[in-house]
Amino acid sequence: MGIKRLTLKFESIRSMAILWSIIIFSITILLISAYFSYKNSKIAAEDALKMQAMGIAVTLQSFFQSESLKNLQENNRDFLMDIILNENWENVAFIALYDKKGYIVLHSNPDLIGKKIENFSPDLNQKYPYFHYLILSTFEKVFVADFNFYIDKKPYFLRIALHIYPAEVILKRTRLYIFLKIAGVIGLVVFGILGTILLKKFEDIQIKIKELKSLALMTKILAHEIRNPLSSIKGFSQYLFKKIDEEKIKKCLQIIYNEALRIERLTDELLLYGNPVKLEISKFNFKELIEELILGFKEKYPEIIFQIQISDDLWIQSDKDKLKEIVSNLLQNSVDALMETSKKEKRIVLEVEKTKNLIKFGIIDNGAGMDEKTLAKAMEPFFTTKVWGSGLGLAIVKKLCDVLKIKIQIKSKKEEGTRVYLWIPKSL
Repeated sequence: MGIKRLTLKFESIRSMAILWSIIIFSITILLISAYFSYKNSKIAAEDALKMQAMGIAVTLQSFFQSESLKNLQENNRDFLMDIILNENWENVAFIALYDKKGYIVLHSNPDLIGKKIENFSPDLNQKYPYFHYLILSTFEKVFVADFNFYIDKKPYFLRIALHIYPAEVILKRTRLYIFLKIAGVIGLVVFGILGTILLKKFEDIQIKIKELKSLALMTKILAHEIRNPLSSIKGFSQYLFKKIDEEKIKKCLQIIYNEALRIERLTDELLLYGNPVKLEISKFNFKELIEELILGFKEKYPEIIFQIQISDDLWIQSDKDKLKEIVSNLLQNSVDALMETSKKEKRIVLEVEKTKNLIKFGIIDNGAGMDEKTLAKAMEPFFTTKVWGSGLGLAIVKKLCDVLKIKIQIKSKKEEGTRVYLWIPKSL
């Protein structure tokens, strides 16, 4: 069993390693793709701004070559405003022409002509065009392209400032694309965590299946090995019981016989719980099955009142023996609970409600009942509050109910009794 556990764990670890390798590889690809997408988009946006600035610069250069600076200054407003208002260059912030001392010679805002730009120190050795960003007095960030050329054989500097809104639109789209990729990364991580949990649960289920198979095999072997000596013990105890007249020895033999029966019953319960259930479907009368069961209980427990509230014949199609086992176990539990009390009237009521496809069958007793903790564990295997109980009774009931598609519900209160309801399909 230890080797099988190690094998299953190794397979589970290998599966998890493969899963996380794929996830980490996918995450790496997504992050690299997101990084280069943003980087390329930023470069493309800046290139678009550079191309626009250079287009404007080329247009202005042709004007500067064909017109004298004096004429350009006189027509400054119309000339530069036409450029700014041109729909192809609608994102132009301003256009300015400076001399080498930093004085404004031309400007899209004529009020600024003649003023000196602070901290302007043009460098004739600077490589032009020179592209950079600038913060305006309005706190707006603009893209600036500086060009140098000669007008009337004198050096001048042209500055074209562009709004970065179009570039921001491109970058926003890229950011959205990156956000979707990051969401994909988060999704992959969540998938990995869920996959790990599922693999762990699958491993636990496989281990449980292996354990159940081992338990089933073990119970079969034990049942075979135990039943042979038990049959001899029962047989000899009965034989001696008839041959011996001494009462003390007879009592001892009776104890031996009863204990042998208890061990035999426990062996049967272990076999039933630890092995797959095989169904034998047949059509039978449910009312007759209940009456047959109650007859045996009445003879064995005459002090208990059994009330059967089943008026009509109820024909159902299911496994009769398995259903009989369920009801018998539940009745025995009710009887045991009643025998623990000192109540004068000990009562078990069996009632039926019919629906279209189901039979609601109830077993109601006024016995000792169960507290909340006991009720919560009632169907767990090997849990019992009885001195001689195996703890398999209700566990077997639950297993058989699952096989027969029967829904079971138990309601109980300490010292008030227990109600067990079964919803039994009319046709399985």
